[in-house]
Amino acid sequence: MQPDPGTLEQKAPERSYLRLSVMQFFFWFAAATGAYLTVFLLQQGFQPNQIGFIVATNSAVVIVATPFWGAIADKVRSVRKVFLFCISVSIVLWTLVPLSSRIVLGPVNLPWAVFGPLALMYLIIPLSAFFRMPAMSLMDAFTVQNAHLGGIAYGHVRLWGSIGWTIMCLILSYLLPRLGVEAAFYMYGIAFIPLYLLMWNAKGADVTKEKKEKQSFRDMGFGRLFKSYYFVTYLFFAMMMHMPVVVSMTYLPFLVDSVGGNTAMIGLVVGYKALLEVPTLLLMRPLREKFPLPVAIGTAALLYIAEALLYTRVTNFYQIIALQTLHGLGAGFMIGAATNYIYTMAPEGLNSTAHTMLGAVNSTAGIIGSIVGGYLIMALGIMRTYLFIAAMLSFALLYFIGSILVGLKVLKIPIPFKRLH
Repeated sequence: MQPDPGTLEQKAPERSYLRLSVMQFFFWFAAATGAYLTVFLLQQGFQPNQIGFIVATNSAVVIVATPFWGAIADKVRSVRKVFLFCISVSIVLWTLVPLSSRIVLGPVNLPWAVFGPLALMYLIIPLSAFFRMPAMSLMDAFTVQNAHLGGIAYGHVRLWGSIGWTIMCLILSYLLPRLGVEAAFYMYGIAFIPLYLLMWNAKGADVTKEKKEKQSFRDMGFGRLFKSYYFVTYLFFAMMMHMPVVVSMTYLPFLVDSVGGNTAMIGLVVGYKALLEVPTLLLMRPLREKFPLPVAIGTAALLYIAEALLYTRVTNFYQIIALQTLHGLGAGFMIGAATNYIYTMAPEGLNSTAHTMLGAVNSTAGIIGSIVGGYLIMALGIMRTYLFIAAMLSFALLYFIGSILVGLKVLKIPIPFKRLH
């Protein structure tokens, strides 16, 4: 695979590890502020189905945006440059969301729900998603590629992102009850400044002329991705898995509200969850030496299933926090294993495209999950909705296991393997 001209090159492992870790820390430190969109909309008086449509619109935009920016990154051979552009635009747009909620474009009501007058916010939120959400997939591609080149364990780098997310959530849990949820949107841009400067200076000055050469879309051969049985079947699994997970996380503030918790304190919940990702990310390297990556992915699914089932029995805010232990451990397995699993299956030169295509699939699942989840809560109530989530996750896990067995035992196709650190 031709290295990205924005890669850190094969510098001393210690220096590469430090820089990648700091980048992960600041990316997720800033990204944590985006977790308050649902809370913001809830405080604006939106109903579950209305919030679902807004989140689904974001996901629809991201379906197009993630593979688009991934293909551009592979074409110009620079994840770094595309990432910087996306972050620059998203900083401006995301900080405008609270202000845009007060700017009415006209008396026209949206046809599918009683949203009221058409506010500028309905345009700004999905437009920001076109740049904001693909940045996550681009960051994954950038980190995996550089970790591979430097001989660094991806999980040991990514855990600093979980720590950054946790710290920001704790900060927000203290500040937002005092400043208001709108402050989270303004902190987004400020928090991204350190990462922006780090990325800007990671220019890869020793890149050769060959590495700088761009390639045409025709020469990239996108069809190679769809010739991989395991890549295609994993995309289907990711969609089935992500749908219920989106419902669970998007509507978690409703669960908090149902047991008398303060939704402005949701940062404690998601912050604790992120902190629990760290142990499993630390263990990913030794676990990979003993177990295949699909085992870690299946373990994550089992933890998610147990979490959803136990949510149906909670009676207070602190029980919800405690159950985030399961989600945090599961997310650690999923983050560490799924990202590397995609890397093993990506053909040469299509690493960024593969990661952003997975992002697009997850966004498609997000559309379905966001819309259906809102109506499920209104029809079944929040507790029975989590029972439905557990059933969906169980079905996804059975499909994943079946696809692996069919590939290995029936089709006799070995799982692709690249040397991972």
